[in-house]
Amino acid sequence: MKVVKIFCVVVLIIASSEKLYSQFEVEFNETKGTLSQSDKYKQDFGRYDGYQIPLYKGEAVNFVVYSEKFSPRIVFVSPKGNIYKQSIPENQNIASIVTTVPEEGEWILYIVGDKEAYGEYTFQYAFASSNSLTLPKESDFCKTLNFIIAHAKAYFLLFENPYDSQQPFVKLNGAKDAFIEESDGSYSALFLETDNKSEAEQNFKQISDQVSKCLGTNWKSKTENYLQIDDYKVKTVTYYENVKEKERFIKVLLLDLKDSKQKFLHDFVLQILVNKNQ
Repeated sequence: MKVVKIFCVVVLIIASSEKLYSQFEVEFNETKGTLSQSDKYKQDFGRYDGYQIPLYKGEAVNFVVYSEKFSPRIVFVSPKGNIYKQSIPENQNIASIVTTVPEEGEWILYIVGDKEAYGEYTFQYAFASSNSLTLPKESDFCKTLNFIIAHAKAYFLLFENPYDSQQPFVKLNGAKDAFIEESDGSYSALFLETDNKSEAEQNFKQISDQVSKCLGTNWKSKTENYLQIDDYKVKTVTYYENVKEKERFIKVLLLDLKDSKQKFLHDFVLQILVNKNQ
């Protein structure tokens, strides 16, 4: 039995304004495994590999297993030994479960194949603590941004609560609209559409300064002044998490669409993108 250990530490960030923002707890990990002849086989269940996962009540989890060698299933078992949830067969090579944890304890997740199932698989798992599923009311810009970049750690897999359809989609303070980009899974917030370049430049600086004040010393930034991309220009401030790989990033973008075929209504568009590199 393999053990998945999750260490969630509450980190407090002191901003220059001396306000205190609690750190939301979201984790994402990936591991490789193999179903082999040495793994146990149980009739009417299948050949299986098991993971022991310590979890707290109220946590949200997202488990995904995929394999090119066999058709996986996921079986999630409670600390009392009862099957709590199983994956629904929808795709031959992928199995997934998204749920919240009803009780604290050592849970077991089984990756299951049929009797002849052998080969490698990839197991991805995302966790969010109970205080990280819903943004508190009256949250300011920094706390909202902190919530969003915390969920970027898990590629926004637990950002939208599938069990609460009444929960509004999280929108950065001051944004006109927000959504998850279908193309790359980025969080996108639209702040301004205008034909006034001076207004666009002023708002770009204000938003960039605001983002800078929210971030701690573990972030670095890079500014690019109106780079030509196809038939439009983009001015960008990009903030990178100072880690070796798979860093999260925030981009403040000012698009000059004045002479572009992609222009919809206005010449200038100001937006923020948040994501994590693969």
